[in-house]
Amino acid sequence: MKKKYTVITAIILIPIILIAGFKGFMFYNKYNKENAKKSIYDYIARQGINENQLKYADFYKDYKEGGYILAVYVEGEKPDIFYEYSYRDGEVFFDAYDGGAEAIKQKIWGGRGLEGELTKLKYPPLK
Repeated sequence: MKKKYTVITAIILIPIILIAGFKGFMFYNKYNKENAKKSIYDYIARQGINENQLKYADFYKDYKEGGYILAVYVEGEKPDIFYEYSYRDGEVFFDAYDGGAEAIKQKIWGGRGLEGELTKLKYPPLK
């Protein structure tokens, strides 16, 4: 008789625990995404970039490194250059790439990194 109640209790509790865990994960993921967006856009504002200058933007989850990435062409920058902001572990990281004007317009992100040339950008990274 006791074994019967244990099985019934397990049958009832396991789905409840799974559903609650999934809901908690979804809430955390949404919270983290919104926090990433806010942090990235705060960084952009501190660089002196207005949101209406952001063109061809893509915001997506970074499954490789974890966190989120915003790849964007900034109006006023050289046509071949796009900026990439990544958010990981509560911090925003900035990088820029020479990706080709047509590729950027098609939202095909990638290209040569501008590691040594970041200070020559119209909107250089914050220190």
